[in-house]
Amino acid sequence: MKQHKRSVSGRLVALAAGLALISGCGGGGGGSSNSTPPPPTPQIQNINSSTTPTSPVSLPIEINGSGFQSAPGKVTFVQGSISVDVTPTTSVWSDTGVVATMPTGNGTTNFTVPGTVNVTVTTSSGTSNAVAVNLVPTLNFNPSAMGWSTTAPLPVPLTGLRAVGVPGTDSTTAFAVVTGGYNGTANTNAVLVDNLNQDGTVGSNTNVAWNTILTNILPTTLAHHAMAEADDTNSLVPVGTRYVYVLGGQVNATDQGGTNAVYVASVNSTTGAIGIWTTLTTPLPQALFGLTATVHNGYLYVAGGINTNGVPVNAVYSAVVNSDGTLGAWSTSTSTLPTARAFGTMFVFGGIIYYINGDPNPSVAPNDQGVGDTSVYYANAIRGAVGTWTQNGNSTIHDRAKGVLFSAYGQVISGEGVYTGGVGSGEMETSTINAANTGNLALNSWNGLTGSLGQSPKANVYNAAGFTSPLVSTTNAPRFLIIGGQTLTGTTGPGGALSSTVYYNNKP
Repeated sequence: MKQHKRSVSGRLVALAAGLALISGCGGGGGGSSNSTPPPPTPQIQNINSSTTPTSPVSLPIEINGSGFQSAPGKVTFVQGSISVDVTPTTSVWSDTGVVATMPTGNGTTNFTVPGTVNVTVTTSSGTSNAVAVNLVPTLNFNPSAMGWSTTAPLPVPLTGLRAVGVPGTDSTTAFAVVTGGYNGTANTNAVLVDNLNQDGTVGSNTNVAWNTILTNILPTTLAHHAMAEADDTNSLVPVGTRYVYVLGGQVNATDQGGTNAVYVASVNSTTGAIGIWTTLTTPLPQALFGLTATVHNGYLYVAGGINTNGVPVNAVYSAVVNSDGTLGAWSTSTSTLPTARAFGTMFVFGGIIYYINGDPNPSVAPNDQGVGDTSVYYANAIRGAVGTWTQNGNSTIHDRAKGVLFSAYGQVISGEGVYTGGVGSGEMETSTINAANTGNLALNSWNGLTGSLGQSPKANVYNAAGFTSPLVSTTNAPRFLIIGGQTLTGTTGPGGALSSTVYYNNKP
């Protein structure tokens, strides 16, 4: 029996050695060296290219990462015991990016807003890490119920200036930053800062009037430039960090063309103090003034403007906002505006970029009154890529240029500027976002807001600065500011007196 056991053992050893030899020679076809590795587990890098992503319900979010595969899996939204699976379409799903609409809830119970929702991506390889998105309210307000008043004026009258609202450290603090402008004699390098209040006014107990920055002024004189703001809710900068950008513009009031320089400065989110302006090493692809710019989901978008030949352009550019506030290389979109124009306005909402009105005429004197048009264009804007522009089925009522634009909670207000007709007759008009985008109507029909009913401020200015405040009132209503500008006279050529007045809506 002992001899028999040794024989069986010997045969097993020989068999194992033979199998090892076959495997080592590449035979058998079952070796691990020729097997296809499984796809990687999906990994979310960020949402909305933001450090602190925020979103209302029913709007799309952009999920960036890797290992999402080419075919759609599912996106899961979880808040407490509420879990909702969403399956995006193939057109918005790629291995590195997914676009999904934030659900309101599971059909029975809605998410708590404000609140936090954890987002994951699931494919055949597994489920990704979870990333939190802060849900913010989508507030409804009636522009027809607006009323207007004035707050602390600028130290001097200016036109062709630009301004942005910069969020503070909490929901009750923010700052207004004003740059450049023409003072009636020359373009300036002015930088002005003041506190923003929830009711829309500017100023505080310590900053009763606008603070004129004497040290960190613009590197050059500028007017008719573009201005944008980046923070941790719209880009990948660190939490609490704020940057403001000044792009292009007319250096001297007699210049026929602009500059391609891009400047950036930090803004202290606690005090509003402006840092030193830095000239970025990524200038605009061409020199422009009368351009417009905005930051959305980690990218800075620029469109339109006047080139060095005094001719409007249809160019559209985008650049990523880096974590240190610098910009990546500019990408020139192959999807240009359908018609060249300058002095239009632009905003992004729900992954759609809108360009409204503007002047298509060449040799436009920036401080003169001209003629705009009524066109409204829109295109997809995802991770810096701009899709094909479409002319909206609803044009604005008035042929506006050199005006201001406000957007909040799906409402859009276009106002002031130069337009044909009696002065004050078309000072403001409003539309709403059509999320379904039925019949090429990304924006619904426009309705006029009259000064006689107090819905418009009777400012009657063009080349003013305007922005939507980062703060909402204690009644959860948005606040809009109109700063400076030049009096609209209703005739061609130079307008009337320059303005230092600052308007804000005190209703609803």
